[in-house]
Amino acid sequence: MTQGFGQRMGARRRVGAGLILIMMALALTGCSTYAERNARLRDDVARHDFDKALEGIAEAERGSDRLLNLLEKGLVLHYADRWTESNAVFQEAEELADDLYTKSVSQAVVSLLTNDGTIDYRAAPFEMAMVPYFRSLNYVAMGDRDGALVEARKAELRLRDLAEVERALDQNDQESAVSLDDHAFVHILRGMLHEWGGEINDAFLAYRRAALAYGATGGVLGVKAPSCLGSDLVRTAGRLGFSDELAEIQTVLPNLFIEPDLPQGRVGRVVLFLETGWVPRRTSIEADIPIFESDRRGDMDLWASSLQSRYVYGWGRDVKISYWLRFALPDLIGEAPVIVGARVSTGTLGGHARTEPVESVASRSRLDFESSKDGILLKTIGRALSKYLAKEAIEDKSQLAGLLANVFGAATERADTRNWLTLPHGISMARLDLPPGTYDLEIELVDARDRIVDVRSIKDVAVRADGWVFLSRRVF
Repeated sequence: MTQGFGQRMGARRRVGAGLILIMMALALTGCSTYAERNARLRDDVARHDFDKALEGIAEAERGSDRLLNLLEKGLVLHYADRWTESNAVFQEAEELADDLYTKSVSQAVVSLLTNDGTIDYRAAPFEMAMVPYFRSLNYVAMGDRDGALVEARKAELRLRDLAEVERALDQNDQESAVSLDDHAFVHILRGMLHEWGGEINDAFLAYRRAALAYGATGGVLGVKAPSCLGSDLVRTAGRLGFSDELAEIQTVLPNLFIEPDLPQGRVGRVVLFLETGWVPRRTSIEADIPIFESDRRGDMDLWASSLQSRYVYGWGRDVKISYWLRFALPDLIGEAPVIVGARVSTGTLGGHARTEPVESVASRSRLDFESSKDGILLKTIGRALSKYLAKEAIEDKSQLAGLLANVFGAATERADTRNWLTLPHGISMARLDLPPGTYDLEIELVDARDRIVDVRSIKDVAVRADGWVFLSRRVF
Protein backbone atom coordinates (compact mmCIF):
# COMPACT_ATOMS: atom_id res chain seq x y z
CA MET A 1 0.00 0.00 0.00
CA THR A 2 2.72 2.45 1.02
CA GLN A 3 4.91 1.45 -1.92
CA GLY A 4 2.07 2.00 -4.38
CA PHE A 5 1.41 5.45 -2.94
CA GLY A 6 5.10 6.34 -3.29
CA GLN A 7 5.16 5.16 -6.89
CA ARG A 8 2.07 7.19 -7.63
CA MET A 9 3.56 10.29 -6.00
CA GLY A 10 6.78 9.83 -7.95
CA ALA A 11 4.84 9.56 -11.18
CA ARG A 12 2.87 12.66 -10.29
CA ARG A 13 6.05 14.56 -9.50
CA ARG A 14 7.52 13.57 -12.86
CA VAL A 15 4.34 14.63 -14.64
CA GLY A 16 4.18 17.81 -12.59
CA ALA A 17 7.78 18.64 -13.39
CA GLY A 18 7.05 18.01 -17.02
CA LEU A 19 4.02 20.30 -16.93
CA ILE A 20 6.05 23.01 -15.20
CA LEU A 21 8.72 22.79 -17.89
CA ILE A 22 6.05 22.95 -20.58
CA MET A 23 4.51 25.99 -18.91
CA MET A 24 7.93 27.62 -18.67
CA ALA A 25 8.57 26.95 -22.33
CA LEU A 26 5.14 28.26 -23.27
CA ALA A 27 5.84 31.34 -21.17
CA LEU A 28 8.90 31.94 -23.32
CA THR A 29 6.63 32.17 -26.36
CA GLY A 30 5.05 35.18 -24.70
CA CYS A 31 8.38 36.98 -24.56
CA SER A 32 7.89 39.85 -26.96
CA THR A 33 10.32 41.02 -29.58
CA TYR A 34 12.02 44.41 -29.42
CA ALA A 35 9.56 45.87 -31.91
CA GLU A 36 6.61 44.58 -29.90
CA ARG A 37 7.97 45.91 -26.62
CA ASN A 38 8.42 49.34 -28.19
CA ALA A 39 5.19 49.38 -30.18
CA ARG A 40 4.10 52.75 -28.74
CA LEU A 41 7.46 54.48 -29.05
CA ARG A 42 6.93 56.10 -32.44
CA ASP A 43 3.42 57.24 -31.55
CA ASP A 44 4.66 58.85 -28.33
CA VAL A 45 7.45 60.67 -30.17
CA ALA A 46 5.12 61.79 -32.97
CA ARG A 47 2.77 63.30 -30.35
CA HIS A 48 5.78 65.03 -28.77
CA ASP A 49 5.03 63.15 -25.57
CA PHE A 50 8.73 62.69 -24.94
CA ASP A 51 8.43 61.90 -21.23
CA LYS A 52 6.13 58.99 -22.04
CA ALA A 53 8.51 57.85 -24.79
CA LEU A 54 11.40 57.84 -22.32
CA GLU A 55 9.32 55.89 -19.80
CA GLY A 56 8.49 53.33 -22.48
CA ILE A 57 12.15 52.90 -23.41
CA ALA A 58 13.03 52.29 -19.75
CA GLU A 59 10.19 49.79 -19.29
CA ALA A 60 11.09 47.85 -22.45
CA GLU A 61 14.83 47.71 -21.70
CA ARG A 62 16.57 44.33 -21.76
CA GLY A 63 20.22 43.74 -20.96
CA SER A 64 21.14 42.72 -24.50
CA ASP A 65 19.43 45.86 -25.89
CA ARG A 66 21.53 48.31 -23.87
CA LEU A 67 23.15 50.06 -26.84
CA LEU A 68 19.89 50.32 -28.74
CA ASN A 69 18.10 51.77 -25.71
CA LEU A 70 20.81 54.41 -25.38
CA LEU A 71 20.44 55.40 -29.04
CA GLU A 72 16.66 55.64 -28.73
CA LYS A 73 16.93 57.64 -25.51
CA GLY A 74 19.58 59.99 -26.91
CA LEU A 75 17.41 60.85 -29.90
CA VAL A 76 14.23 61.33 -27.88
CA LEU A 77 16.12 63.70 -25.56
CA HIS A 78 17.38 65.55 -28.65
CA TYR A 79 13.83 66.08 -29.90
CA ALA A 80 12.79 67.13 -26.39
CA ASP A 81 15.41 69.94 -26.56
CA ARG A 82 17.30 68.36 -23.66
CA TRP A 83 20.55 68.73 -25.55
CA THR A 84 23.07 68.31 -22.75
CA GLU A 85 21.40 65.10 -21.56
CA SER A 86 21.14 63.87 -25.14
CA ASN A 87 24.86 64.32 -25.75
CA ALA A 88 25.72 62.57 -22.49
CA VAL A 89 23.61 59.57 -23.49
CA PHE A 90 25.03 59.53 -27.02
CA GLN A 91 28.54 59.64 -25.53
CA GLU A 92 27.71 56.58 -23.44
CA ALA A 93 26.31 54.87 -26.54
CA GLU A 94 29.48 55.53 -28.56
CA GLU A 95 31.68 54.18 -25.76
CA LEU A 96 29.52 51.07 -25.41
CA ALA A 97 29.53 50.53 -29.18
CA ASP A 98 33.33 50.67 -29.24
CA ASP A 99 33.48 48.20 -26.38
CA LEU A 100 31.04 45.77 -28.04
CA TYR A 101 32.86 45.83 -31.38
CA THR A 102 36.17 44.90 -29.75
CA LYS A 103 34.80 42.17 -27.47
CA SER A 104 34.89 38.51 -28.41
CA VAL A 105 31.48 37.17 -29.32
CA SER A 106 31.13 34.87 -26.29
CA GLN A 107 27.33 35.01 -26.47
CA ALA A 108 27.25 33.21 -29.82
CA VAL A 109 26.96 29.80 -28.13
CA VAL A 110 23.85 30.90 -26.23
CA SER A 111 22.29 32.30 -29.41
CA LEU A 112 22.72 28.91 -31.11
CA LEU A 113 20.50 27.40 -28.42
CA THR A 114 17.92 30.19 -28.27
CA ASN A 115 17.92 33.12 -30.75
CA ASP A 116 19.96 36.11 -31.90
CA GLY A 117 18.10 38.40 -29.51
CA THR A 118 20.22 37.03 -26.67
CA ILE A 119 23.33 38.65 -28.17
CA ASP A 120 24.20 42.22 -27.21
CA TYR A 121 22.92 44.51 -29.94
CA ARG A 122 25.76 45.87 -32.05
CA ALA A 123 24.38 48.83 -33.98
CA ALA A 124 24.78 48.77 -37.74
CA PRO A 125 27.56 51.09 -38.93
CA PHE A 126 25.03 53.31 -40.73
CA GLU A 127 23.19 53.77 -37.42
CA MET A 128 26.31 54.83 -35.52
CA ALA A 129 27.20 57.20 -38.38
CA MET A 130 24.07 59.23 -37.53
CA VAL A 131 25.20 59.95 -33.97
CA PRO A 132 27.67 62.76 -34.95
CA TYR A 133 24.86 64.53 -36.81
CA PHE A 134 22.58 64.64 -33.77
CA ARG A 135 25.40 65.46 -31.38
CA SER A 136 26.53 68.35 -33.60
CA LEU A 137 22.99 69.76 -33.66
CA ASN A 138 22.86 69.51 -29.88
CA TYR A 139 26.01 71.61 -29.58
CA VAL A 140 24.67 74.12 -32.11
CA ALA A 141 21.42 74.44 -30.17
CA MET A 142 23.41 75.09 -26.97
CA GLY A 143 25.39 77.80 -28.75
CA ASP A 144 28.58 75.78 -28.26
CA ARG A 145 30.47 76.27 -31.53
CA ASP A 146 33.66 74.76 -30.13
CA GLY A 147 31.76 71.63 -29.14
CA ALA A 148 30.24 71.37 -32.63
CA LEU A 149 33.70 71.73 -34.20
CA VAL A 150 35.11 69.00 -31.96
CA GLU A 151 32.22 66.79 -33.07
CA ALA A 152 33.00 67.59 -36.72
CA ARG A 153 36.60 66.48 -36.25
CA LYS A 154 35.53 63.35 -34.39
CA ALA A 155 33.01 62.51 -37.11
CA GLU A 156 35.71 61.90 -39.72
CA LEU A 157 37.61 59.57 -37.39
CA ARG A 158 34.42 57.76 -36.42
CA LEU A 159 33.49 57.21 -40.06
CA ARG A 160 36.89 55.66 -40.65
CA ASP A 161 36.47 53.41 -37.63
CA LEU A 162 32.99 52.35 -38.76
CA ALA A 163 34.30 51.56 -42.22
CA GLU A 164 36.91 49.31 -40.63
CA VAL A 165 34.21 47.59 -38.60
CA GLU A 166 32.11 47.09 -41.72
CA ARG A 167 35.03 45.52 -43.57
CA ALA A 168 35.84 43.31 -40.58
CA LEU A 169 32.24 42.09 -40.36
CA ASP A 170 32.33 41.47 -44.13
CA GLN A 171 28.55 41.78 -44.34
CA ASN A 172 28.24 43.68 -47.59
CA ASP A 173 28.82 42.14 -50.98
CA GLN A 174 31.09 43.99 -53.38
CA GLU A 175 28.35 45.05 -55.80
CA SER A 176 25.91 46.73 -53.42
CA ALA A 177 28.24 47.83 -50.63
CA VAL A 178 28.20 51.50 -49.71
CA SER A 179 31.34 52.36 -47.79
CA LEU A 180 30.50 54.31 -44.67
CA ASP A 181 33.86 55.98 -45.02
CA ASP A 182 32.12 57.84 -47.85
CA HIS A 183 29.08 59.00 -45.87
CA ALA A 184 28.40 62.03 -48.02
CA PHE A 185 25.87 63.70 -45.73
CA VAL A 186 28.13 63.60 -42.68
CA HIS A 187 30.97 65.01 -44.78
CA ILE A 188 28.91 67.97 -46.05
CA LEU A 189 27.77 68.63 -42.48
CA ARG A 190 31.41 68.58 -41.40
CA GLY A 191 32.29 71.01 -44.16
CA MET A 192 29.68 73.55 -43.09
CA LEU A 193 30.65 73.29 -39.43
CA HIS A 194 34.34 73.75 -40.25
CA GLU A 195 33.57 76.78 -42.42
CA TRP A 196 31.39 78.21 -39.64
CA GLY A 197 34.38 77.86 -37.32
CA GLY A 198 36.79 79.50 -39.77
CA GLU A 199 38.62 76.23 -40.53
CA ILE A 200 38.57 76.72 -44.29
CA ASN A 201 41.11 74.06 -45.21
CA ASP A 202 39.21 71.40 -43.28
CA ALA A 203 35.97 72.69 -44.81
CA PHE A 204 37.30 72.31 -48.36
CA LEU A 205 38.56 68.79 -47.66
CA ALA A 206 35.21 67.80 -46.18
CA TYR A 207 33.28 69.29 -49.14
CA ARG A 208 35.60 67.42 -51.49
CA ARG A 209 34.93 64.14 -49.66
CA ALA A 210 31.20 64.83 -49.79
CA ALA A 211 31.26 65.51 -53.53
CA LEU A 212 33.19 62.32 -54.30
CA ALA A 213 30.97 60.30 -51.97
CA TYR A 214 27.75 61.58 -53.56
CA GLY A 215 29.21 60.71 -56.94
CA ALA A 216 30.12 57.19 -55.82
CA THR A 217 27.02 56.27 -53.81
CA GLY A 218 24.23 58.50 -55.08
CA GLY A 219 23.00 55.94 -57.59
CA VAL A 220 22.72 53.24 -54.94
CA LEU A 221 21.14 55.46 -52.30
CA GLY A 222 19.00 57.52 -54.64
CA VAL A 223 20.49 60.80 -53.38
CA LYS A 224 22.58 63.23 -55.42
CA ALA A 225 24.78 66.10 -54.32
CA PRO A 226 22.84 69.24 -53.32
CA SER A 227 23.13 72.21 -55.66
CA CYS A 228 24.98 74.30 -53.06
CA LEU A 229 27.95 71.91 -52.89
CA GLY A 230 29.56 73.20 -56.09
CA SER A 231 29.44 76.75 -54.74
CA ASP A 232 30.89 75.58 -51.43
CA LEU A 233 33.86 74.04 -53.23
CA VAL A 234 34.42 77.08 -55.45
CA ARG A 235 34.19 79.48 -52.51
CA THR A 236 36.53 77.60 -50.15
CA ALA A 237 39.00 76.68 -52.92
CA GLY A 238 39.15 80.35 -53.95
CA ARG A 239 39.96 81.46 -50.41
CA LEU A 240 42.73 78.87 -50.19
CA GLY A 241 44.11 79.28 -53.70
CA PHE A 242 43.38 75.60 -54.46
CA SER A 243 42.80 76.05 -58.19
CA ASP A 244 44.46 72.76 -59.13
CA GLU A 245 42.52 70.80 -56.53
CA LEU A 246 39.27 72.41 -57.68
CA ALA A 247 40.03 71.65 -61.33
CA GLU A 248 40.57 68.00 -60.44
CA ILE A 249 37.12 67.75 -58.86
CA GLN A 250 35.54 69.62 -61.77
CA THR A 251 37.01 67.05 -64.14
CA VAL A 252 35.60 64.13 -62.16
CA LEU A 253 32.19 65.70 -61.38
CA PRO A 254 31.49 68.34 -64.05
CA ASN A 255 27.72 68.42 -63.41
CA LEU A 256 28.33 69.66 -59.89
CA PHE A 257 29.64 73.00 -61.17
CA ILE A 258 27.00 74.05 -63.67
CA GLU A 259 26.51 77.75 -62.96
CA PRO A 260 27.44 77.66 -59.27
CA ASP A 261 25.46 80.22 -57.31
CA LEU A 262 27.93 82.64 -55.74
CA PRO A 263 26.15 85.41 -53.80
CA GLN A 264 27.36 88.98 -54.12
CA GLY A 265 28.43 90.90 -51.05
CA ARG A 266 28.71 89.70 -47.48
CA VAL A 267 25.91 87.37 -46.56
CA GLY A 268 25.06 84.91 -43.84
CA ARG A 269 23.96 81.35 -44.50
CA VAL A 270 20.88 79.69 -43.05
CA VAL A 271 20.82 75.89 -43.15
CA LEU A 272 17.59 74.00 -42.50
CA PHE A 273 17.66 70.23 -42.06
CA LEU A 274 14.26 68.60 -42.51
CA GLU A 275 13.92 65.06 -41.16
CA THR A 276 10.89 63.19 -42.50
CA GLY A 277 9.15 59.89 -41.80
CA TRP A 278 10.53 56.81 -40.10
CA VAL A 279 13.33 54.42 -40.96
CA PRO A 280 12.01 50.96 -41.98
CA ARG A 281 11.51 48.68 -38.99
CA ARG A 282 12.30 45.02 -38.61
CA THR A 283 9.56 42.51 -38.02
CA SER A 284 9.36 38.73 -37.69
CA ILE A 285 8.00 36.30 -40.26
CA GLU A 286 7.39 32.57 -39.84
CA ALA A 287 8.95 30.18 -42.34
CA ASP A 288 9.37 26.45 -42.80
CA ILE A 289 11.37 24.07 -44.94
CA PRO A 290 11.06 20.30 -45.46
CA ILE A 291 13.57 17.75 -44.26
CA PHE A 292 13.72 14.85 -46.68
CA GLU A 293 14.09 11.22 -45.66
CA SER A 294 16.98 11.10 -48.12
CA ASP A 295 18.89 13.99 -46.52
CA ARG A 296 22.46 13.20 -45.58
CA ARG A 297 22.96 14.09 -41.94
CA GLY A 298 26.69 13.74 -41.58
CA ASP A 299 28.06 17.26 -42.01
CA MET A 300 25.87 19.86 -40.26
CA ASP A 301 27.29 22.79 -42.22
CA LEU A 302 26.65 21.11 -45.56
CA TRP A 303 23.18 20.05 -44.47
CA ALA A 304 22.27 23.56 -43.33
CA SER A 305 23.64 24.98 -46.58
CA SER A 306 21.55 22.55 -48.65
CA LEU A 307 18.44 23.49 -46.66
CA GLN A 308 19.20 27.15 -47.29
CA SER A 309 19.30 26.49 -51.05
CA ARG A 310 16.08 24.49 -50.73
CA TYR A 311 14.38 27.42 -48.99
CA VAL A 312 15.55 29.94 -51.58
CA TYR A 313 15.12 27.93 -54.78
CA GLY A 314 12.49 25.33 -53.87
CA TRP A 315 12.54 21.56 -54.40
CA GLY A 316 11.18 18.86 -56.69
CA ARG A 317 8.02 16.82 -56.22
CA ASP A 318 9.37 13.28 -56.05
CA VAL A 319 10.65 13.47 -52.48
CA LYS A 320 9.55 12.00 -49.19
CA ILE A 321 9.27 14.59 -46.44
CA SER A 322 9.97 13.39 -42.93
CA TYR A 323 9.66 16.69 -41.06
CA TRP A 324 8.81 20.35 -41.56
CA LEU A 325 11.44 22.54 -39.95
CA ARG A 326 9.92 25.77 -38.67
CA PHE A 327 11.86 28.94 -37.88
CA ALA A 328 11.51 32.72 -37.68
CA LEU A 329 13.24 35.26 -39.90
CA PRO A 330 13.50 39.06 -39.72
CA ASP A 331 11.91 41.14 -42.43
CA LEU A 332 12.10 44.87 -43.14
CA ILE A 333 8.95 46.90 -43.62
CA GLY A 334 8.47 50.61 -44.10
CA GLU A 335 6.51 53.26 -45.91
CA ALA A 336 7.57 56.36 -47.79
CA PRO A 337 6.77 59.50 -45.78
CA VAL A 338 3.83 61.65 -46.86
CA ILE A 339 5.92 64.81 -46.54
CA VAL A 340 8.99 64.63 -48.75
CA GLY A 341 10.32 68.19 -48.65
CA ALA A 342 9.58 71.85 -48.15
CA ARG A 343 9.60 75.29 -49.71
CA VAL A 344 11.28 77.82 -47.43
CA SER A 345 10.76 81.57 -47.72
CA THR A 346 11.67 84.72 -45.81
CA GLY A 347 9.16 86.86 -47.71
CA THR A 348 12.02 88.92 -49.14
CA LEU A 349 13.50 89.15 -52.62
CA GLY A 350 15.81 86.19 -53.14
CA GLY A 351 14.95 84.76 -49.75
CA HIS A 352 13.51 81.46 -50.86
CA ALA A 353 14.75 77.92 -51.39
CA ARG A 354 13.60 74.33 -51.72
CA THR A 355 14.87 71.48 -49.64
CA GLU A 356 16.93 68.85 -51.47
CA PRO A 357 17.39 65.25 -50.30
CA VAL A 358 20.85 64.86 -48.78
CA GLU A 359 20.59 61.54 -46.94
CA SER A 360 18.43 58.43 -47.24
CA VAL A 361 18.57 56.57 -43.95
CA ALA A 362 15.96 54.18 -45.35
CA SER A 363 18.15 53.21 -48.30
CA ARG A 364 21.14 52.55 -46.06
CA SER A 365 18.92 50.47 -43.79
CA ARG A 366 17.70 48.35 -46.70
CA LEU A 367 21.22 47.89 -48.08
CA ASP A 368 22.43 46.78 -44.67
CA PHE A 369 19.51 44.36 -44.30
CA GLU A 370 19.82 42.88 -47.78
CA SER A 371 23.55 42.34 -47.36
CA SER A 372 23.04 40.35 -44.16
CA LYS A 373 20.01 38.27 -45.21
CA ASP A 374 21.92 35.23 -46.48
CA GLY A 375 24.03 35.00 -43.35
CA ILE A 376 20.98 35.35 -41.09
CA LEU A 377 19.10 32.66 -43.04
CA LEU A 378 21.97 30.17 -42.87
CA LYS A 379 22.51 30.74 -39.15
CA THR A 380 18.78 30.47 -38.42
CA ILE A 381 18.42 27.22 -40.35
CA GLY A 382 21.50 25.83 -38.61
CA ARG A 383 20.04 26.70 -35.21
CA ALA A 384 16.64 25.19 -36.05
CA LEU A 385 18.37 22.08 -37.34
CA SER A 386 20.35 21.71 -34.10
CA LYS A 387 17.15 21.96 -32.07
CA TYR A 388 15.49 19.38 -34.32
CA LEU A 389 18.34 16.90 -33.92
CA ALA A 390 18.39 17.46 -30.16
CA LYS A 391 14.66 16.75 -30.02
CA GLU A 392 15.09 13.55 -32.02
CA ALA A 393 17.93 12.33 -29.80
CA ILE A 394 15.98 13.04 -26.61
CA GLU A 395 12.77 11.60 -28.02
CA ASP A 396 14.49 8.24 -28.53
CA LYS A 397 14.92 8.01 -24.75
CA SER A 398 11.74 9.73 -23.55
CA GLN A 399 8.68 10.96 -25.42
CA LEU A 400 7.96 13.50 -22.67
CA ALA A 401 11.50 14.83 -22.79
CA GLY A 402 11.26 14.98 -26.58
CA LEU A 403 8.02 16.93 -26.30
CA LEU A 404 9.65 19.35 -23.88
CA ALA A 405 12.63 19.79 -26.19
CA ASN A 406 10.31 20.49 -29.11
CA VAL A 407 8.26 23.01 -27.15
CA PHE A 408 11.42 24.71 -25.86
CA GLY A 409 12.82 24.91 -29.40
CA ALA A 410 9.63 26.50 -30.70
CA ALA A 411 9.35 28.84 -27.73
CA THR A 412 12.87 30.19 -28.05
CA GLU A 413 12.87 30.61 -31.83
CA ARG A 414 12.55 34.36 -32.30
CA ALA A 415 13.74 36.55 -35.13
CA ASP A 416 15.98 39.43 -34.14
CA THR A 417 13.81 42.46 -34.91
CA ARG A 418 16.03 45.09 -33.31
CA ASN A 419 16.89 48.34 -35.08
CA TRP A 420 16.95 52.04 -34.17
CA LEU A 421 13.23 52.79 -34.48
CA THR A 422 13.21 56.56 -33.96
CA LEU A 423 15.56 57.40 -36.85
CA PRO A 424 14.02 59.36 -39.74
CA HIS A 425 13.36 57.91 -43.18
CA GLY A 426 15.51 60.60 -44.75
CA ILE A 427 16.94 64.09 -44.41
CA SER A 428 16.63 67.00 -46.82
CA MET A 429 18.33 70.38 -46.64
CA ALA A 430 17.58 73.95 -47.68
CA ARG A 431 20.24 76.68 -47.84
CA LEU A 432 19.53 80.41 -47.87
CA ASP A 433 22.21 83.06 -48.44
CA LEU A 434 20.81 86.20 -46.83
CA PRO A 435 21.97 89.76 -46.09
CA PRO A 436 22.46 90.47 -42.39
CA GLY A 437 19.18 90.91 -40.56
CA THR A 438 16.41 89.14 -38.67
CA TYR A 439 13.98 86.95 -40.58
CA ASP A 440 10.84 84.90 -40.09
CA LEU A 441 10.99 81.67 -42.08
CA GLU A 442 7.81 80.22 -43.56
CA ILE A 443 8.10 76.51 -44.29
CA GLU A 444 5.58 74.92 -46.64
CA LEU A 445 5.74 71.16 -46.20
CA VAL A 446 4.93 69.38 -49.45
CA ASP A 447 4.16 65.82 -50.55
CA ALA A 448 5.53 63.89 -53.53
CA ARG A 449 3.16 65.78 -55.88
CA ASP A 450 4.34 69.13 -54.50
CA ARG A 451 1.04 69.79 -52.76
CA ILE A 452 1.17 71.73 -49.49
CA VAL A 453 0.44 69.43 -46.55
CA ASP A 454 1.20 71.81 -43.71
CA VAL A 455 2.81 75.18 -43.03
CA ARG A 456 5.27 75.84 -40.21
CA SER A 457 7.22 78.92 -39.22
CA ILE A 458 10.48 79.74 -37.46
CA LYS A 459 10.54 83.24 -36.00
CA ASP A 460 13.36 85.71 -35.41
CA VAL A 461 16.21 84.01 -37.23
CA ALA A 462 19.19 86.34 -36.76
CA VAL A 463 21.64 86.36 -39.69
CA ARG A 464 25.11 87.89 -39.45
CA ALA A 465 27.52 88.67 -42.26
CA ASP A 466 29.71 85.60 -42.97
CA GLY A 467 27.87 83.76 -40.23
CA TRP A 468 26.03 80.45 -40.24
CA VAL A 469 22.67 79.51 -38.71
CA PHE A 470 21.82 75.80 -38.37
CA LEU A 471 18.21 74.78 -37.86
CA SER A 472 16.50 71.39 -37.85
CA ARG A 473 12.92 70.20 -37.82
CA ARG A 474 11.48 66.70 -37.60
CA VAL A 475 8.21 65.89 -39.35
CA PHE A 476 6.54 62.69 -38.15
